[in-house]
Amino acid sequence: MFISVIVVLCHLSGGQPVCSEEVVTDSDSNKGLTLLNCALGAQSALAQWKAADPTYSSDDYWISRYKCVSGHTGSRARA
Repeated sequence: MFISVIVVLCHLSGGQPVCSEEVVTDSDSNKGLTLLNCALGAQSALAQWKAADPTYSSDDYWISRYKCVSGHTGSRARA
């Protein structure tokens, strides 16, 4: 089964939070990824990913939530 890890990142713009979804990884690039290990171990992996990402590593961005989903999905902006 194909699994995607999606994170919702937010930052302030004009005093209002603006959030967007980003696909962090999927089971094509991470062969050991399952729904169970995503649900149990994603928080620490996402913290490491955010710290290493050149765009989202600043304190201006925060992780609002994440989800582990089956199937192929793409990034999309959220209000």
